[in-house]
Amino acid sequence: MSKVSVVIPVYNSSQYLPQCLDSLLKQTYQNMEILCVNDGSTDGSLEILEQFAQKDERIKIFTKENEGKGAASARNMGLANATGKYVHFLDSDDFFEPNMFEEMVGKAEKTDADVVICRVDCYDDMNKRIIGNFNSINFQYIPDKDPFSYKDCPEHIFQIGDLVTWNKLYRKELLDKYDLKFESIPISDDQYVPMLALVYGKRITCVDKVFLHYRIKTGQSQADAKSKHPEAGYASLPSIIENLRKAGVYEDVKQSFINKAMDLMRLYFDAMTEYRTTRLLYDVFRKETFPMLGAENLPENYFYDERLGEWYKLISEYPLEEILLMSARGYGNSYTTAILRLQIPYNKIKQGSRIVLVGKGTVGKYWYAQMILSDYCEVAAWVEDQDKIPSDLQYDEIVKAY
Repeated sequence: MSKVSVVIPVYNSSQYLPQCLDSLLKQTYQNMEILCVNDGSTDGSLEILEQFAQKDERIKIFTKENEGKGAASARNMGLANATGKYVHFLDSDDFFEPNMFEEMVGKAEKTDADVVICRVDCYDDMNKRIIGNFNSINFQYIPDKDPFSYKDCPEHIFQIGDLVTWNKLYRKELLDKYDLKFESIPISDDQYVPMLALVYGKRITCVDKVFLHYRIKTGQSQADAKSKHPEAGYASLPSIIENLRKAGVYEDVKQSFINKAMDLMRLYFDAMTEYRTTRLLYDVFRKETFPMLGAENLPENYFYDERLGEWYKLISEYPLEEILLMSARGYGNSYTTAILRLQIPYNKIKQGSRIVLVGKGTVGKYWYAQMILSDYCEVAAWVEDQDKIPSDLQYDEIVKAY
């Protein structure tokens, strides 16, 4: 059977790297090369790679300086050196079932597929157990044919599963033909390749088996960094849209793409923990991203999830301050949980104390709204500036909402 190039970016993952590599070397399918790109690790990961490479010549090590922009450049370096018919991009903190490549390559060969997708489950690293399935394949959107292409389900092609790259085996010829490479966008660096591969690939197939164990709760998850990188909520979209338009397929897949893009945008909007970044996303979505998507004045029932339609309407029609206060009064309800994540440092306030809240503008408003709802402390007064606190007011402490 054909050769597989396994590309693994490695950055300070010494704690998990041995299990990852062991599960690859124990694959029942042996015709592979394992391209490990050491992305400036400082924790001994390189030494572990060298030890494994001495035991198995299929492991090849490449080293580069870390650029602080995610795994994209490391994946691209691995891809540039790949010699296999198929390429699979994996993460160094995950581990895999021994029959993964035997079955995925077998399915690719049987169906002459450009992309093979497998199921994934979630491994709780803290408690050392499987805790459920990752949303890797939505079979309700998979056409009743095998293999299939986007033309068989243009309205749902981007809903067939989460658009991660590590549960997909790609025909390298497909990646080379369309110059599909990873973008250096923190957190969202792998969206470009899988989304475009689903459109450019003429034959897509799925294997209804869990082969990959996605490790969570390690403290190193990219999901933990959303609030630090708000740009990841939209930065990957322009180049994807540009390619879809060039290929003449954007109008065909527009509804599917907008639903997926809006889902991503809402996810990031709700993950923000500062007013500054929430404001940034609100402004970018309204002024740039919605027009770019062609998502202005969308009709009712355009969204597959009614809650997403409510969120789109909210962002399109309401001032940010009103959105946050509406959410605070409704404690999030179905609109957005953003207000609940713009967090007050309650750990620095004594529970049950009588406070004076000092803070002007929107920040003061949403802190006040959230404090009233929380019943964590008593707000004796809310003033714009500290010098406006009444001289005869009795209180325990001053809390500044800046």
